[in-house]
Amino acid sequence: MIHVEDCRETLKRNLEYDYILCSPPDYNEIGFNPKKKTYDQFLFTWMPMLNPKGNLVTICISDRKAHSTVYTKHISCIDVMVKCGWKLKTTKIWLKSLKINTFRLNFMYILTFQRSPHKVNMTKEYKVDTFLDESRYNTEGYSYGMSQKVCNLALLEHTNEGDTVYDPFMGSGTTALAAIKTNRKYLGSEILQEYADIAENRIKVLDFTAKKE
Repeated sequence: MIHVEDCRETLKRNLEYDYILCSPPDYNEIGFNPKKKTYDQFLFTWMPMLNPKGNLVTICISDRKAHSTVYTKHISCIDVMVKCGWKLKTTKIWLKSLKINTFRLNFMYILTFQRSPHKVNMTKEYKVDTFLDESRYNTEGYSYGMSQKVCNLALLEHTNEGDTVYDPFMGSGTTALAAIKTNRKYLGSEILQEYADIAENRIKVLDFTAKKE
């Protein structure tokens, strides 16, 4: 199920979920000017509310190039999660492209946090620390899409079949698709109806394709 609302409203509902997988919005998506507001200010509004039963959270985040500098959002993410009682379990890198990009960073940090007692499904999957996925993830004009490969591997590594994965920033629904494909359940929040509609349409197409097969 996707709740069309701010994730902070969903988190107040005390819904049950086993694991969190998400990619938080960038400065421009939340209306922050990095010169005036730190990313920590945004993270502190929702990170203290995270409460997965499996005590594992994976956050996929890129640093930001702007004003002739790099704003290290991944460091802010680690700092805030640690202050909220989590420990950094693993750091992996999704390399999006080998091409030179003077405007954006071509890689994303895949940060997994844990707190005790935690449940880990140890499999043979997702053992590399850095991997390349150059697939283009732009769905119906939504250009912030996550890597399907990243989501699939994260779920296989950190959850069991039948578990519920929650994405506070569902966007175009890639986490939901990964959950369905790996026999997990999904729960999400998306503040914009137009993005939630894209996600629902992708889920319907996947369900229809699966039924035909």
